[in-house]
Amino acid sequence: LADDPRFYVPPKGEEKKNYRETPAFLYNRNCRFIEGTKQACFLTKSVRYDGMPESVQQLIDKFEVPDESRLVQKAILKSQIWDSTREKLPKRRDPEYPRYKIDREYGIPLEKRLNMLSFDLLRMADTAIASQYPEIGRSRRLIFYPNGMATFFKYSDSLLSFYLGIDAAITSTSPLPPFVPEELVESSSSEAIPSLYPISPTIDFLKTNNYNLKNSIGFSEISCKFPHTLILLNNDDWSEDERQARALVTAMGLAVAQVKKTYPGIKDRLPTPISVQVINMSETTMNFTYFQLNTIDFDNSEAGVKNFVWFDTGNVLFERRLPQPWKRDKILETSLENLDLDPFKKLLATVGNCAELEDSSTQFKEKLIEL
Repeated sequence: LADDPRFYVPPKGEEKKNYRETPAFLYNRNCRFIEGTKQACFLTKSVRYDGMPESVQQLIDKFEVPDESRLVQKAILKSQIWDSTREKLPKRRDPEYPRYKIDREYGIPLEKRLNMLSFDLLRMADTAIASQYPEIGRSRRLIFYPNGMATFFKYSDSLLSFYLGIDAAITSTSPLPPFVPEELVESSSSEAIPSLYPISPTIDFLKTNNYNLKNSIGFSEISCKFPHTLILLNNDDWSEDERQARALVTAMGLAVAQVKKTYPGIKDRLPTPISVQVINMSETTMNFTYFQLNTIDFDNSEAGVKNFVWFDTGNVLFERRLPQPWKRDKILETSLENLDLDPFKKLLATVGNCAELEDSSTQFKEKLIEL
C-alpha cells in the first residue's frame, strides 16, 4: 500500500512548509550554557550583581505567615512522604559508593514531588500576601503552565528565536517598577561585561533553516497583562550556575516579547525599563533572578547602557538524606533535615514585590486553605 507507515519517508528540510533560506539559532529551556551565567550575561548584555536588589531585600520582613514553620513543614512532608503514589523510580547511584548496586526503589517521582512542593509554597505565599494586602490579590493572577511564550530578534548578523518553557507565571495589572533609579542606568555605560571571545554566546543554540517566528507573552492581555514573576522547576542534573543562566535568558526573552508589544519598532534604549523576576526551584533549593531590561541593543556589549541582573543562588530550604544501606548504621529510610525558613521568606518578598502595600485588617487564617 502506498500509505503503509513502514515505508514512510519523511520530507527533507527544504520541503517542509517552515523552511527558510536564512538560518536561525533556536533556544528552548533544554539549551544548556557551557559557561553558565557568564555566557548568559554576555548574550543579554547584562551587568551582574550577587544577592537581591535592595528594593526586594527590604520586603523580607514585610509579610507574616502565622504558624509559618508548621505550614512549610506540612508542604514538605506532603510532597516527600505523605503522598500515596508508589511508582518505580529511576536507578540510583550514590557518588559516595558508585559501585554499590542499590535495590530498585518505589515512591513519589521527582517531578511530582517538585510540583507539589513548589505550587503549595506559591499558593501559601500568594494567600498570605493577599490576606494582608487585598489590593495585591485583586491585581495578580497565578497561571500554571502558560503556553506559547516566544520571541525573536537579531543578534549581530544572526537571527535568534526563543521558545520559553515556563511552569508557572504571576502576572499583574501594572508592570514591575525598575529595581534601580535612572541615574544608575545612565552610569552603566561605563560598566564592562566579561567577554567570551573567541566563543560566540550562541554556541549552544540549535542552528536550523526550519523555524517559525512568533512573538507572544503567553497569556491573556485583557486584565493582568504584565509579567511579574516566572517560576521554573528544575528536575534535571544541571549545576545551579547553569540553572541561573537559563533563568536569565528566559527573563530576557519574555521582556523582549513585552517590548515588541509595548514599543513596536524600537531598536535600542527603552523609554521605561522592563523588570522581570524568576524563581527557579529544585527539590530542596530555591534560586532567585531579578532582571531589568534597559536596552534591546544586544549587538555591542561595550557601547551604550547595559541591562542589569541580580542572582541570589543556593537557598537550601531543607536537606533530603537518602538511604545508604552499605553503611554500618543502616540508614534504610529517607530523612528530611535542617529546615531553613529564609528561602521561603525570600519567596514571600519576591512574590509580594512592587504592589501598594496598604495595611488590611483581614486575617491570614481566615483566608488560608489548609495544605
